[in-house]
Amino acid sequence: MDRAGKKELVAALNTAFSTNAGSIVVAHYSGLTVAQMQKLRQEMKKSGATVKVAKNTLVKIALAGTESASISSLMKGP
Repeated sequence: MDRAGKKELVAALNTAFSTNAGSIVVAHYSGLTVAQMQKLRQEMKKSGATVKVAKNTLVKIALAGTESASISSLMKGP
């Protein structure tokens, strides 16, 4: 992903974190099969939620200055 793409992703994540999101869930999904991940995405979509996969560093940048900034310590590991 190029620099412009990263900026776009950070802006989108920041908007998501800044709006009144009902919940933010941080999950470490290593070990899931592709089929399990697809099922997770489908179930979340049915519930009106979305699944975003992003690099920890970009998420930390997006969280800065938001009410959800306290979860930035969870952004470590795979």
